[in-house]
Amino acid sequence: MPLFSYKAKNNLGRYQSGVIEAPTIDKAAVVVREHGLFVVSLSPKSSFSLNGLSGLRSSVSDQDVANFTLHLSTMLETGLPLTDALGNLETQPNNAFADIITAIKKDVTGGMSLSAAMSKYPKCFKPIYISMVKAGEVSGQVSEGLVRLADTMEKDMELKSKIKGAMIYPAIVVVAMLGVGGVMMTFVIPQISEVYKSFDSALPLPTQILISISEFTRNYSLLVLAGIIGLVFAFRSFKKTKNGDYLINNFMFKLPVFGEINKEVLFATVSRTMGTLVGSGIAILDALKISADVVGNNFYRDSIEEAALQVGKGFPFSLSLRNSNLYPPIFTQMIAIGEETGTMDKSLERLANSFESTAERKIKNLTTALEPVLIILMGIGVGGLAIAVLLPMFNLVNVIK
Repeated sequence: MPLFSYKAKNNLGRYQSGVIEAPTIDKAAVVVREHGLFVVSLSPKSSFSLNGLSGLRSSVSDQDVANFTLHLSTMLETGLPLTDALGNLETQPNNAFADIITAIKKDVTGGMSLSAAMSKYPKCFKPIYISMVKAGEVSGQVSEGLVRLADTMEKDMELKSKIKGAMIYPAIVVVAMLGVGGVMMTFVIPQISEVYKSFDSALPLPTQILISISEFTRNYSLLVLAGIIGLVFAFRSFKKTKNGDYLINNFMFKLPVFGEINKEVLFATVSRTMGTLVGSGIAILDALKISADVVGNNFYRDSIEEAALQVGKGFPFSLSLRNSNLYPPIFTQMIAIGEETGTMDKSLERLANSFESTAERKIKNLTTALEPVLIILMGIGVGGLAIAVLLPMFNLVNVIK
């Protein structure tokens, strides 16, 4: 959502300025006026500046929000007033986030609640974040809620980091293979083919295939690039449709190994999100609605929304999930135990830890198995290339004689 810089005057005639997030400039003006201010100037805030190339870091990352949350909770626990704590956090490496914190501080100083001020920036503070801050405000335990949030965010980012880290080696190998192959096809093979053609001798089939691929790559490189870009665009457009999202999600979850890892990560995310919400005193029905927004898979999102409807009618949460047949038995069993003992948050936390451990173990096994596979593929590629290049040399020896 765009950011707008404003300068306004309050009822006392004092000027104040800040940054506000809104879909349009007209909406931004309405929000400023709702705070009892008279708009003097309002303009879109540029996301680029020459100071440290801030345009490259205009987006606010999860790590930025997690660090802010941890520091804010620490300051509040020491008894520092909220406005002072926000003031101490206005200086941020990310300029865009610093402006947002400044705007939040001004809103809070003007009498707005912290949750309401943060809700203006949905890209930074997600529904789970706003709900937990609001619950903390109601119970008078904002700092405790922020501690839970920071811990949840850190664990989620740690799991994502492990997944990305495990995929770095295979990605580097694949990119290197494609890069070397591209250089060979574009620069090396054409020169070798000219030498072979100059002798006017029949070339082996592997060499002919290699030369044909090289010529096609050089002559139609722009067409190939346009085709790749078109396919990516078509895929993204198809994924945005309801049917496309369902089909792609279903396919991803049925992939060998990768599908199981995706499920483990999803179960861990849902368990930790719900455990954090319930542990903060948020009603199970509200926790379900918020958790549905976190789930990236339509099948599971629909199942959670259906469970919310069933819970609203008075049915136990565990029974509602059991009817969907999408969750492993341990998931519904642990939730049922939590419902019976009144320790739902602890049961969900244990589930999240269990699914995370399983996902990490499967990722480690996958990377271990991928290493020899990639080595074999590299060997096949290099060997095939060598055969295609060297085979004609045996014929050339006879031609020269």
